[in-house]
Amino acid sequence: MNWLQKVFYIKDGTDYTQTAVSISDGIKVKGLNVWLMICSALLASIGLDTNSTAVIIGAMLISPLMSPILGAGYSVGVQDKELFVRSIRNLFYITVFSLLTSVIYFWITPLGEPTSEILARTQPTLLDIGVAFFGGVAGIVSASRKEKINALPGVAIATALMPPLCAAGFGLATGRWVIFGGAFYLFFINAVFIALATYLIVKLLHFPVKEYVENGKQKRVARLALLVVLLISIPSCWFLYTVYKKNRIRKVIQSQIVNDFHNHGNEILKWEVEDLDSVKLIKTFFSGAPVPETGKQFYNNKLKEMGFKEYRVQFFRMNLSKTEMDKMSTEMTDNIMKNIELQNTKMLDSLQQVVSSIDQGVIYSEVKALYPNVAGLGISQTEIKTTGKIDTVWTAFLQWDTLSQNINKGDAAQTLQRFLKKRLKTDTVWLQQTEQSKKNK
Repeated sequence: MNWLQKVFYIKDGTDYTQTAVSISDGIKVKGLNVWLMICSALLASIGLDTNSTAVIIGAMLISPLMSPILGAGYSVGVQDKELFVRSIRNLFYITVFSLLTSVIYFWITPLGEPTSEILARTQPTLLDIGVAFFGGVAGIVSASRKEKINALPGVAIATALMPPLCAAGFGLATGRWVIFGGAFYLFFINAVFIALATYLIVKLLHFPVKEYVENGKQKRVARLALLVVLLISIPSCWFLYTVYKKNRIRKVIQSQIVNDFHNHGNEILKWEVEDLDSVKLIKTFFSGAPVPETGKQFYNNKLKEMGFKEYRVQFFRMNLSKTEMDKMSTEMTDNIMKNIELQNTKMLDSLQQVVSSIDQGVIYSEVKALYPNVAGLGISQTEIKTTGKIDTVWTAFLQWDTLSQNINKGDAAQTLQRFLKKRLKTDTVWLQQTEQSKKNK
């Protein structure tokens, strides 16, 4: 045995008897496994619904879905028909019960909107197949050791079986069949490739077979399994290609359109691509000089020359020049809560003039263009009375709608504070954010 074989040789540490016992016991659907299944499905559903990664990880750790999948792969490897039937049957039961649990949860939840955690599990690619396969390898290798290795929690997190199943439950409960199909497909390929990895490692470690099967039949089964694996992999190849294509198009738009627009003296606040039925809009929010029609036509023609005929540019100007934005960025390092000291009579007179000149409807429209998920905006002056003087500051009350979970509220607050300070011609704006309840939507 050469050096490389010694490094990768793991057969000596294999516990054949105990591995068979632990896998057989782990696939049972009763008692502890049932409670773990219900708790895991509820935790995963809550985590997906609230966009909480920590809760989703907790659901992965207690999920009992891994055991029957390992049992299916192991039983094929050792040619144990009875164990294979039990594994598939119990996997079916756990899958159905978990799916029903998530459906019931999403029927009664007051939220029930597709979050980024849900949408992230609707387009599995070849990379997800790789995660499932190597996770399965780690799972069966650790389960087969005489010296027990606690790798299964890490495998459970990596392969993520329960979250896509609960995301499929969301799609089923809300009638969003695209989400249901994509999420359930991710769960399905995870299960198949974990079982495939288990089967290959069982063969590699030469586990003793329970029943002898003639070579001809083994070859037919192997060819059938290979065909199934290839058919399952085809959609993931397509999803990977679409993800790659979208990222490539975004990079081209960034370099040829957005960066070029920025280099002409405009400050880009943010940009995004909105996919409509007949056209894809490149929505660019910026500060700087107004964009004439000839400028819009220039970029639209440039998109056509690049082969992006279905794309159109759409610019949203926020009434600020690049110089003003740079100045505001510098001012952010100063004391935001600096009080404006005015004599009482002058302050009251100027306050009346400023308030009467502010059109809150126009400001709300401008903020709405920058952040479409803003549901309401109120602006008022707040008096702070101290000994011998009255200080005033502008206060803005911002309400987000129920679809704003993916927005970074901290970054949004800084951008809106800079904009409102310049728009209201003041040094200080207090910004308070709330979220619209679903009942008031």
